[in-house]
Amino acid sequence: MRDRLWIVIPAAGFPFLLVLFIVLWQSLQQQSHTIQDLVKQLDRLNSVELRDRSGSQELIEQQLGVLQTRQQTLQRQISNLESWQRTSGDRERALWNRLETPFPSNLDLNPPDDRDIERTAPPGMPSSQQPSSQQQTSQQPMISP
Repeated sequence: MRDRLWIVIPAAGFPFLLVLFIVLWQSLQQQSHTIQDLVKQLDRLNSVELRDRSGSQELIEQQLGVLQTRQQTLQRQISNLESWQRTSGDRERALWNRLETPFPSNLDLNPPDDRDIERTAPPGMPSSQQPSSQQQTSQQPMISP
C-alpha cells in the first residue's frame, strides 16, 4: 500500500501543484496590475498637485503684483499729499509773515482827507454819548482876546 501511495501522490499532486501555480501566477499578475494602476493614480495626483501648486503660485504672484501696484500708487498719493501740505504750509507762512509785517509809513504822502472818514466814538464809549463838534462849539462861550 505504501508503494501505491507513492504513485498516487505524484499523479494527484502534480495537477494540484499546477493549479496552485496558475492561481498564484494570476494573483501575482493581478497585484502587479493593481500596483501599476496605483502608481499611475499617484502620478496623476502628483501632477494635479503640481498644477495646483503652480496655479496657486501664479495666483499668489499675480496678487502680489496687484498689491505692489497699489502700494506704489498709495506711496505716490502720500508723497503728493506731503508736497501739497508743504507748499500749503509755505503759502500760509508767507501770508502770516505778510500780515505780521508793519504797513509802510505814509509820512511823505499827503494826510488823508478827514471829510471822507466817518466820525465814530472811541472803542470804550458808545457813539450816542460822544459829543459832536458842533455841540461843543455852540455850548462854549466865545472869548475874544
